[in-house]
Amino acid sequence: MKTEDRHWLILSYFSRIDGMACAQHIDDRLPYLRKSGISPIMLTSVCATRHEGLIHRRTPSVAPSGIRYELRHLRRRSRIAKVLAPLINVLSLPFYLIEKIIVDLDSQWSWFPLAAWRGRALCREFAPELIYSTGGASSAHVAACIISRTTGIPWIAELQDPLVYGDSTRSRRAQRLYGGIVSLMCRHASAVIFLTEEARRRAAASTELGDKGRVIYPGADPAIMPDVPYQRGERCCFAHFGSLGGTRNLRVFLQGLQLLFEEQPELAGLIHVDLYGTADRATIEDIRAFPYPGVIRNFGRIPRKNSLIAMKQSDVLLLIQNTDSISAETIPSKVYEYFLSSRPILGLVHNNSELRDMLKLLGHIPAVADDRLSVNRGITQMIQLWSHTRTNCIPQSPYNVESAVIKLIGLAN
Repeated sequence: MKTEDRHWLILSYFSRIDGMACAQHIDDRLPYLRKSGISPIMLTSVCATRHEGLIHRRTPSVAPSGIRYELRHLRRRSRIAKVLAPLINVLSLPFYLIEKIIVDLDSQWSWFPLAAWRGRALCREFAPELIYSTGGASSAHVAACIISRTTGIPWIAELQDPLVYGDSTRSRRAQRLYGGIVSLMCRHASAVIFLTEEARRRAAASTELGDKGRVIYPGADPAIMPDVPYQRGERCCFAHFGSLGGTRNLRVFLQGLQLLFEEQPELAGLIHVDLYGTADRATIEDIRAFPYPGVIRNFGRIPRKNSLIAMKQSDVLLLIQNTDSISAETIPSKVYEYFLSSRPILGLVHNNSELRDMLKLLGHIPAVADDRLSVNRGITQMIQLWSHTRTNCIPQSPYNVESAVIKLIGLAN
């Protein structure tokens, strides 16, 4: 087959939505796939703009929850959607409430019917050699399964986050449905990619995965990192990037920081904690209750390019995992950008030996996410490193997008 004839049909609901990790995951890979001779055929939701220079088709969801979700994105860039959205939301409200009573799933669940129909049409038109579903929404995997089963084209599924885990807030019925989707993937896909070894191991123990499971660490793209030099300031700046909410919050970190200030009050004037991203109400209350004013600075959500600049200029990058069962199977995608920034990381890790070992191997400091004394020790170590101006000596990260794409193509071949 000629190189330019190699097509992959890629299903990703969230592709091209700025600021979403699951969108960046696939979007950053596309140039490297094309460089390797793969022509992606993108099938996505209507939430974002089209990929330039690619075959790209978009299709909507059919249930009220999906329509309402997609309208929230469309109204940001379409005047017509902005005018029609309130009316559609009012008219769909009764059906939305009925849906939520009957179907307790994510808002994107109903994307699969039209995606499967559109995907089959794309297969007839372009005859792709592979179907590849990724990008967060479970509906992409359901659609990919239908397309693969009806066309006979091999299918690789990539699970970014576990769909089923112990302390999920979803109902038992929803958990059973998600469990059924995972079983479907493990039974019918030619290969299933996981982002951690623990996720692969747990799936193999509960499904018919067999030897089809593979682990590919996604990494980040060095090309996105701005060429901004680090300059040590008068204060040690701890910076957190991303959303804070639920069990991923600042509470234990602030408890550890407060212990440090009580032991060494002079340090309260030498430390800043900068937040870039969204924060829920409980986190905002924790910030307000922190007894040392002026230490925490909340910059809110900023564009990805600006966040990468701020990342490279920070003294210490703060990583916080959820303190629930899903954290054992996940490595936050932000970690890989942190690694590329060459800044030291204080990682609040919860029951995840893979992430802890990664941090240690690259010269960073892991702490126990729900232990304020462990976090206090980590903060103290970082302050000591900063005071001796040794915080820039971080090894180069081996986790990058290009190596992930090479492994993905090797698996496909």
